[in-house]
Amino acid sequence: MNSGQKGHQGIISAVIHGVFSLVSLVLVITSYELYFGPSRLTKVKAVVPFEQVRPAVFAFSILIVLISLTDGFFALKRIRREGGVRTLTAMRSVPAALLTVLAVLGNAALSFLEIELINNYYLLKMKPPYIFLGIGITFFMYLIILTFTNHLAIGMQIGNVFFLVWAMVNYFVQQFRGIPFQWIDFGSIRTAASVSGNYRFIPTWQMLTCVAVTAAVCGFYAHRKTKRLFAGTPGKIAVRGAGILLVIMFYVVIFRTSFLANTGIWLRDWQPWYTYRLFGMESGFFAFAKASFPEAPEGYSRERVREIVRASEEEAQTSSGGGNDKEIPENIIVIMNESYSDLRIYPSFETSEPLMPFYDALKTNTQKGRLLVSVKGGTTANTEYEFLTGNSCVLSPSTVVYNSFIKQDQFTIARALKAQGYTVRALHPYGPHGWNRDTVYPRMGFDEFLSIENCFADAERVRGFVSDRADYEELIRQVEEKEKGEKLFLFNITMQNHSQYKDESFANFIDVTGYSGENKAQAEQYCSLLRMSDEAMAELINYFRECDEKTMILFFGDHQPEIGDDFWEYCFGKDLDDLSFEEQQMEYETCFFVWANYDIPEAEGLTMSANYLSSYLLSLTGLEMTPYQEFLFRQREEIPAMNAYGYLDADGGAHQWDTASVGAEAGKAIGDYKCLIYDELTGGASRDGTFYGIS
Repeated sequence: MNSGQKGHQGIISAVIHGVFSLVSLVLVITSYELYFGPSRLTKVKAVVPFEQVRPAVFAFSILIVLISLTDGFFALKRIRREGGVRTLTAMRSVPAALLTVLAVLGNAALSFLEIELINNYYLLKMKPPYIFLGIGITFFMYLIILTFTNHLAIGMQIGNVFFLVWAMVNYFVQQFRGIPFQWIDFGSIRTAASVSGNYRFIPTWQMLTCVAVTAAVCGFYAHRKTKRLFAGTPGKIAVRGAGILLVIMFYVVIFRTSFLANTGIWLRDWQPWYTYRLFGMESGFFAFAKASFPEAPEGYSRERVREIVRASEEEAQTSSGGGNDKEIPENIIVIMNESYSDLRIYPSFETSEPLMPFYDALKTNTQKGRLLVSVKGGTTANTEYEFLTGNSCVLSPSTVVYNSFIKQDQFTIARALKAQGYTVRALHPYGPHGWNRDTVYPRMGFDEFLSIENCFADAERVRGFVSDRADYEELIRQVEEKEKGEKLFLFNITMQNHSQYKDESFANFIDVTGYSGENKAQAEQYCSLLRMSDEAMAELINYFRECDEKTMILFFGDHQPEIGDDFWEYCFGKDLDDLSFEEQQMEYETCFFVWANYDIPEAEGLTMSANYLSSYLLSLTGLEMTPYQEFLFRQREEIPAMNAYGYLDADGGAHQWDTASVGAEAGKAIGDYKCLIYDELTGGASRDGTFYGIS
């Protein structure tokens, strides 16, 4: 490359860096209030030291960008004077190689600090071994980037921007859904992109400071004499080969050994953010990534599955959940309502007026109670999967099953009802690609999937989402327009109450009393939406009260909303770090009811979990249950409710899996259940179709 080309490239690099630096400077200055205004986190003791130095950080951020711009100005003059940028070889000598390694290590430490500053309230409390581990992981990843680029300046700029973006993505994902960014989210990019317009991306002062630092560091590398690691074809081939070797080493150590577990890292599956903050974002990310691949449960074998099936069939000869003396409904409607939950379970939660008066008053021909699920704040698809299949997410608490494991046809309630003459249809007022549903639903046995692409054209919107009222109008239309004598199963997932709850055009009309934290408006918007859901539900039930066809409706919430840590501390009346496991399980509780427009037994105060709901629903009808559903119906006697993290016993006591509190009988039951889940999910043609399905 001649000097003119080098000079041209140097000028372009300087200009790009200048623009980047000016943008970061403007962002910092226009966000003055973040550095000098009242802290939004004054109740979090761990962040007080950081909040106290905000003004000094503001000055530092401006100063470092100005220095970087000045450096760039003089670098530009030098480039123009010298006619180009000289290219050196970073590994030309042992001292040069040592300096390069030290520079990369120092930059890795800086990137680690930026990541934790943006995401970790408890950075000052991190133990040194995990700080060194985090820096080591960052350093190793920098080496991989450098070997593939074979260029110090380019590789370091890419690395600095990459780690900054990763940190920011993790922060916003945590803010929007209450759990951090995980490996499984790569399979949900289309879903995330489709709903991103409904979120408000508000940066923090930590984030802006790190943007300024990244701009300065990238400028430092851009304005220095560029350095290839190795020159010549043999060197280039060798360094890329080393890069491939580093990737293999990284994969083997992280995913094929117990290295992370041996360092003391443990997973709090129900609160991943706790693991991230305790051990560092990168360590937590890779620890959860390793756990996201399904492994055969302990003791699993094809022979053991056959033994469990034989024992279940023998037990079924003396007991059965269903019964031919019960009515068979012509319409079975299942509504999984987005983020619907009863927050009145929390000791400190109060509102200015009733949240769900119709739900409370619904008693005739109704069974209702509490529902334990495996997710909070998002990952709706896992609750959906538990209901449709009867499989708990206990084998895969850190995985979106729809995105990772549904590679074959599954045995579901849809398939069981289809075998008994029902038309089975899914209805969802949003894009068909969300959670991979357009691919998964055919494998779940649905005849048709109606999404926003072929329904809801003129439907009423609330905060940009199809309202529950409009959703139910379409549901009613499906029943009214079916063929005479047709039996219909409708599985409906609503969207009205989807997070975030920061739409300023929506007029909140319910007050959360006794709470004045930073998320008050969000909490009150969520509560107002719940009341609207209750009113829409009343209209739906009143319509089917007058319907001539026997209709059974199951209604349940998929998970609690994500509103913000200080709101949940208000609800509990204590710091989240002080919660017992039983209290933590409250965050995974929603509610449900089964109603019919004909006589069914009435019950209140039931305790259920999402994996039991489909078998329980069929037990209230005269329809046939699959042997697997009968197995689940009986298992509920031993384990009344469960999720991916533990179970509730008959007295309501909470027990965490893999701890001494799990009773011997419950341990045996869950061991058998895990084998069946794994077999149904992964067994393919070897599965016993007469057990999981209806012949």
